[in-house]
Amino acid sequence: MKIIVIGHGNFATGIHSSLKLIAGEQEKVDAIDFVEGMSANELKEKILAAITSDEEVLVLCDLLGGTPFKVASTIMGNRPDLQMNVLSGLNLAMLLETVFARMTLSFDEVAKKAVAAAHSGVVNGRELFSDDSEVIEEDFESGI
Repeated sequence: MKIIVIGHGNFATGIHSSLKLIAGEQEKVDAIDFVEGMSANELKEKILAAITSDEEVLVLCDLLGGTPFKVASTIMGNRPDLQMNVLSGLNLAMLLETVFARMTLSFDEVAKKAVAAAHSGVVNGRELFSDDSEVIEEDFESGI
């Protein structure tokens, strides 16, 4: 399964760098930055260049409705020959879960797990560490 990470500015290469720091170099993961001055057509060409016709493609975008999401979704709609999906709301929890889940789960299961990881990766620290919380401090001492 191919994973393409796309975002505004240097978001994609930045989160890809974080992935490599935590999980090491990953095969079939590409990062495409949508930078100032780049047209939607240029972005489309970069996405198409990252896709090979015989593999499943999961595109992870930063924002719902942003140019990266719109362009990737248009490609998905115009290429029914591809097993492709486009997800928005990318965060590091989502990317890590996607990379590891693709080893054992089906394409659709990976997409579902990615969305769930994105949701569960967002927490309110004040609520998490409130007096009535059952969070164990040792869980957070060493980090990842």
